[in-house]
Amino acid sequence: MKTKRLLSLCVLGLVLTTFVAAVSAAEFYGIVDSFGKKPRNAYLDVSVDTTVSSGPVDVSFNVYNAQGGQVGLFSLTTNGNGFVSTTSFANLFNLTGGQPMLVRARTPDSAVTSAATLHIDSLGAPMIIGLTPVRRRSDGTSLSQGTQFAIALGNFRSASLLVGNVSGSDIEVDVFKGSQGANGFGIFSNPHLAPNAIWKVNLTQNEALSNLIVHASGPVIMQAVIDDGQTIQSFMVLPAQ
Repeated sequence: MKTKRLLSLCVLGLVLTTFVAAVSAAEFYGIVDSFGKKPRNAYLDVSVDTTVSSGPVDVSFNVYNAQGGQVGLFSLTTNGNGFVSTTSFANLFNLTGGQPMLVRARTPDSAVTSAATLHIDSLGAPMIIGLTPVRRRSDGTSLSQGTQFAIALGNFRSASLLVGNVSGSDIEVDVFKGSQGANGFGIFSNPHLAPNAIWKVNLTQNEALSNLIVHASGPVIMQAVIDDGQTIQSFMVLPAQ
């Protein structure tokens, strides 16, 4: 009897654990930068599966400056189609005086699907960046966050790497060329990146036509900005699998 009861409790615990993982909220992070241009407008669009509720739901937002200090904390309500935009709250650039920022959005628990798109309007360099959730909703597997990233860089006029610390603690970050080396000995190195802070790495022509590796001691997200002389492109870099 005791054995059956213990087995039942174990099964119940497994079911509850699985249920909690299955209904975890989606979390998105994006980095906003003006790319050296005059900042005009920045906003984040988020959509949520309408089966999560019989009516509109709230999506929470956090905005952090480049040093990791929180400059915005608010929630916005979706419309009947599950869509919400920070345009109804503010131009995100106004929260940091046009300086770089880390933006976080969290959708309600149990939303089956959700998405986020970051819009950055800098003079002569408008950007639309599709954001990937930091974790897979179903099992918690890391998606956009990680500790090791690789990016293939061709020719460019200028390029930057944007690294955002989403680990919750101070971390060390290195950029290596060709292959990963020892911590603290990258071609670029940041020994103390604060929680929610951004590290912008301005690359040189020495890094063109290279395999670049970014290694961090804790989870980060990463975006790349490439100027080929005609257009400026920014995109999320997903961690190595």
